[in-house]
Amino acid sequence: MGGSHSSGMKVGHALMALGLGLGLCAVMAWADPNSCRERYEQLRPLALRMPWMEFDQSDKGWRSLQDCGVEAALLIDQYAARVEDVTRRLRWHQAQLLAMAGHADAAIRSALASRNPPEIEGNSAFRWNPYADATIAFLRKDRKEIEVQRDLLRLAVVEHPENRNNLAVLDRLADCFDKSYKQAYVCETNSP
Repeated sequence: MGGSHSSGMKVGHALMALGLGLGLCAVMAWADPNSCRERYEQLRPLALRMPWMEFDQSDKGWRSLQDCGVEAALLIDQYAARVEDVTRRLRWHQAQLLAMAGHADAAIRSALASRNPPEIEGNSAFRWNPYADATIAFLRKDRKEIEVQRDLLRLAVVEHPENRNNLAVLDRLADCFDKSYKQAYVCETNSP
């Protein structure tokens, strides 16, 4: 009896493996590239606004393109970049709140998490990292690094209007270096 049970289990496992294999083959059967591109173009605007669970776990998000591997991967990449950007912005606001409350070490950790990766920073006229790095330098009380980062941002002022606004904050931090972040953020400055 043990032999027939064992061979029955082997047959059952083989059938299950065959079924899984056929299922994977069905999933991996790639659709027509032109059809994939059209479906991707239709889905993209809606999918990028979906809550994460819907985008990832339902057949309304990227899974509706799972037979179009390249387009599904591209959609996931774009969704992830959007979410990462939002997360970095939230980390910055968290850093500011912690800095205002006098928790410099925790603020530094959050500010570091707000930095743009090189591929974003290098392809944008908006220079976020020098602003974040100068703020981190202020919290570390590193006057030399504030000046280095402030000079980098000063060079980019003409490229994007927000660079000018952030430079004004850095001017205040530099001019009021001996004050707390909360005080320096709003202090009167002598910089032009």
